[in-house]
Amino acid sequence: MAKLLNGINGPISGKVGAVVGYTWKGKAVIRSLPKKRTRPLSPLQLQQHAKFALINKFLNPLLSLLNLTFSTVAVQMSGFSKAFSYNVKNAISGTHQALTINYSMVLLGRGDLPNAASPSAQSLNNGELVFNWTDNTATGQARANDKLYVAVYCEEVNNWISRVTETTRNDGTFTLKLDLFKGKPVQTYIGFITADGKDVSDSAYTGPVNIL
Repeated sequence: MAKLLNGINGPISGKVGAVVGYTWKGKAVIRSLPKKRTRPLSPLQLQQHAKFALINKFLNPLLSLLNLTFSTVAVQMSGFSKAFSYNVKNAISGTHQALTINYSMVLLGRGDLPNAASPSAQSLNNGELVFNWTDNTATGQARANDKLYVAVYCEEVNNWISRVTETTRNDGTFTLKLDLFKGKPVQTYIGFITADGKDVSDSAYTGPVNIL
C-alpha cells in the first residue's frame, strides 16, 4: 500500500500498481518495479553479480571513510557508490568462480590533492604499523596541515582498520596500533585530506606488510 506524504500533492511512498515511490537524498523518486526473471543468468551476468558481491563485502566496512574520501568526485551518488563503481571495474581479477582482489589496484580515495611523496609502511614493533612519507608541502595544492587518512586490510580475518587522523602532512610519520592483526599479513593504504575536508588525494598503496 502506498502513502501520499504531505497530502494529495505530496510525494508517494510505497507501491502503486507497477511503480514504487521512495525518497533518495531528500528527493522524491518513482521507479518501475523490477520484472521477474525467467531466463537463467548468462556467464557475463554471473561474473558481474559475483564482482558486485565481492566488492560490496570488501568495501562495506569502509562506508564512512569512502563517503568522505570520494565525496569530491561523486556526482548524484554517494562517495561509497563512486568508490564501489571504480573498484568493481579496476580492482578485480579472475572469473566469477575464482575472483580475487588486486590490492595494488584498490583505490580508497579520489581527488586532486597531491598525495605525500615516497609513502611507505612497515612493522617495527609488536602490533604496530608505521607509515612514513616525505613532506611535499607546497607541491601543487599540498598544505602542511593536510590530514592523513590510512586504511589497513587483513584478508585472514576479513577486516579493516581505518582512520582519518590528526596527523598532518608535515609530520612525516604516523604509528597505527594493530593488536587485532598481530602476527598477520595486511594490505596498507595512505592518503591526505584538507583540513576543511573539501579536497582529497588519491590513496596510495603502500604494499603488504607482516605485522609483528
